[in-house]
Amino acid sequence: MAAITAAQVKSLREETGLPLMECKSALTEANGDTGQAKEILQKKYKGKMESRAANVTGEGRITICIGDDRKTGCIADVRCETAPVAKTDRFIELAETVARSCLGCDFSEAGEEAIKQIPSTGHDGWTLEQELTDAFSVIRENIRFERVRRVSGAYVCGYVHHDGKTGVVVALDAVPDPESAGTDLCHHVAFANPMAIQRESLPADELEKVRTLAREIAEGEGKPAHIVDKIADGKVNAFCAENALMDQEHVKVSKTTVRDVLRSAGVNNVIDFAYFKIGA
Repeated sequence: MAAITAAQVKSLREETGLPLMECKSALTEANGDTGQAKEILQKKYKGKMESRAANVTGEGRITICIGDDRKTGCIADVRCETAPVAKTDRFIELAETVARSCLGCDFSEAGEEAIKQIPSTGHDGWTLEQELTDAFSVIRENIRFERVRRVSGAYVCGYVHHDGKTGVVVALDAVPDPESAGTDLCHHVAFANPMAIQRESLPADELEKVRTLAREIAEGEGKPAHIVDKIADGKVNAFCAENALMDQEHVKVSKTTVRDVLRSAGVNNVIDFAYFKIGA
């Protein structure tokens, strides 16, 4: 049996953030092999993670990562149980690792199980599932990889609100001039939460609900048939203006649509966007 030194125990504690006695126990079981001791601790805490798996993860953090060429971007939604944990450096580091690790993947969207299998940029040879287990050993709360989304285009920009609970990534068909127009658009999306980019992409069932309700109200008021049709069309147009990104009034430029603001910056279209909000 190898002698376990205080320096070994201290070093393992600094690496894992776990109590000294647990680090000493793992080193003893591993006969002084630090790498094996880490594996023992990971397995131990994975079991504890499973015991907390049913706990509600109503808090968390949104993070984004944008490629150096600004042609791809990734947004990640990582959840935990309590607000104080969502603000800790260790949890924020985990959430940022998820976004950074998923940036180079070839999917547009992924859920928890797929995210876990992605190689981590945080530690060589680790998957994101191992990163999760390692973070749990310090945080001791249920942690979930809720979802990630990737977008790509000629130019990608993003924004995360200061509380970390709302985030946006947007892909454009050209580099905006000035580039601040991209940031302003992200702020707009975070505020307005559009349902689609163009009105043609809005859910048909939602449009039909608006039209049907408008007709029923107008008919109930005794309006003539040709007026009923105009009222219904007007309500649908208003719904599109409120929910289709390009038709929305820009929150930073009064009485001007997002389409017109972008065109003045040399951008013809939004290729893709993702809006994430904790609790939404």
